[in-house]
Amino acid sequence: MRAKEAGQLRFDRLDWPLVLKNLSDRPVQSRQMAHGDDIYVGEPIELSGTRHLVLARLRDGDLQQIDWDRQRIDSLRLDGNRSVVDTTIICFLPYGNVIGVLQGSASAPRPTALQRWLNSVNSGIGEDLAIVPLVGQNAWEKLKKAEAINFFEMRLRPSRDMFPGAVEGLGSFARHAHKQNPDALITLTIKIPKGRGLSRSSARARGERRLHASVREFLSDFGSLVGPHGAIDRAVADVMLSAADGSVEEDKINFVSDHITAQKVVSVPRGSAAAPWYEAAVQAVLQVATEHDGELRSAVSAMH
Repeated sequence: MRAKEAGQLRFDRLDWPLVLKNLSDRPVQSRQMAHGDDIYVGEPIELSGTRHLVLARLRDGDLQQIDWDRQRIDSLRLDGNRSVVDTTIICFLPYGNVIGVLQGSASAPRPTALQRWLNSVNSGIGEDLAIVPLVGQNAWEKLKKAEAINFFEMRLRPSRDMFPGAVEGLGSFARHAHKQNPDALITLTIKIPKGRGLSRSSARARGERRLHASVREFLSDFGSLVGPHGAIDRAVADVMLSAADGSVEEDKINFVSDHITAQKVVSVPRGSAAAPWYEAAVQAVLQVATEHDGELRSAVSAMH
């Protein structure tokens, strides 16, 4: 996480336990956010003396359930003022404003939803935040120094619930392509053409800056799906870097080979009231953070 309008990519670590405590003291109605057709609700949770967060998105449409006793499938009916939700667990690591995120399903809230939620519920932080993917140290050094991006290509195998209705930017292109042909392997390529002459035109420079911002936004939204075995198995960018002599050089970032992510199967115990329902998910996130501790801290230090 970083300040949204800050020149630096990182800023002093926030007191997340205090932020989450203040949020937990507020009624659930004030921890609600609407974005497009989606409604999100956040709930601070506590496990072993450490505070974390559950961000939920209300499910819409008709819901069904299977009744094993009656041996039939019928509509799901909830008693009282209740709603079915998709949930994402967010754990705040004790350094660098780094978070670990575990989605409960493909349609559960993504990091950009957390960003919008934190910036809309008056969390007491005092400034808007941006959530950016924590890529490896080498890739992040290039992304940090890049003046612009003139080429980006990604390939994905989208699932039915991969793209929420409010997705924007590069995600909206991919969502539209998936809607037109849901069985297709989608490759999206965006390139800023080189103008004639020795100097870069203002239009080209503007396009490269916009693409730079779009790539960062896309990776923030779908970065957790990047990887050799993920839904996004190709994501490369050509970046513009300033050389020591003042000239501009091109370099490449491969986000698939240099991206910090992990896949982990989480088994949630059923039928036991001894442990909170979210305990297994929180422990899984913290275990992965421990396993990648050195890599994560190196990436954080590279961002300063």
